[in-house]
Amino acid sequence: MMKVKHLIEMLEECPQDAVVRSASQPSWPFENTIVDVVSYDKDTKVEMEVECIRQSIEDDGAEKMSYPEMRALAESNLEFEGELDEEVVYLQEGSQIGYLPDGPKEAMGW
Repeated sequence: MMKVKHLIEMLEECPQDAVVRSASQPSWPFENTIVDVVSYDKDTKVEMEVECIRQSIEDDGAEKMSYPEMRALAESNLEFEGELDEEVVYLQEGSQIGYLPDGPKEAMGW
């Protein structure tokens, strides 16, 4: 599993003006553009869970909760589900450019 710090180290060795693309599907390898980087960290997860709790309370007509109460419940829910501590960065795929050229395909062992 690659961590952000390892990816940064690898990218620091690359030409700074190079285009970034992703390669997928070793059997029929494609190359794709990357359009965004999305961080799904603890705070983002908790805030999304708080919004779900707030919406559920509103929809059900249940007794209102304060923000600190909703945040504590959100953290508890995520911890129970085992999703609180893992932070993930997603590279959002853009458009498919075409088939991966032979050079990169061979370098990847595909």
